[in-house]
Amino acid sequence: MQFLLLHIRRFFRLAETALLRHGTQPRTIYFLAALSAFDGFLPMLPAEAFVVSLGILQPQRGKVIVVLFAVASGLSALVLALLLGMLSFSAEWLGLQLMGSQWDDASAFVRSWGPASMVFLSAFPDSPRTSIAVLTLSGVAPEVIGLMVLLGKLILYTALLCLMHFLPSRLVRWRRAEALWQKWLQRRASRFVAYCRRIRWLAHQTDKAFSRSEGVS
Repeated sequence: MQFLLLHIRRFFRLAETALLRHGTQPRTIYFLAALSAFDGFLPMLPAEAFVVSLGILQPQRGKVIVVLFAVASGLSALVLALLLGMLSFSAEWLGLQLMGSQWDDASAFVRSWGPASMVFLSAFPDSPRTSIAVLTLSGVAPEVIGLMVLLGKLILYTALLCLMHFLPSRLVRWRRAEALWQKWLQRRASRFVAYCRRIRWLAHQTDKAFSRSEGVS
């Protein structure tokens, strides 16, 4: 177990270094969006974390980031629905493995609201694999499922980047706030803004160190 944890930590350190080194390059957006298309099959791929990180490092390309990652999520849902449609017993098995006894309740909810439920469920982090399985078993076309997931992720990613964009301007108004909820938001918003600045600084330092090493070699 310790051996596995060690390799997982090493993998995340390498991924963090690579993201800081290449995160300001436009091609990184396309690469990570293509990688996140496997999110429906590999839960370890954090598409939302990619969006936030790229939104910090490349804020001027926010619209491109949102569209590409939403399309990747919709494509991932489409492919998963197509595969589950060919092996319908696997769809039900997937739902039982993920939700256990709650599978029946989830099935009833999704079947009651239909494909529109996918927009709501997709507006949350992670891939709605269970809901995709339920709709596939209900006979909903994979193209419709993919489109609903795309719309939901558009809402999620747009909300994330808008929050990151407007948060700094709100800090000035909240500094003199007297309401407890405003003070609570101000403290957490200040931490997040400081975190964004640190990420940009680390990316700049990593890029400088990499450039120096390239020059020496």
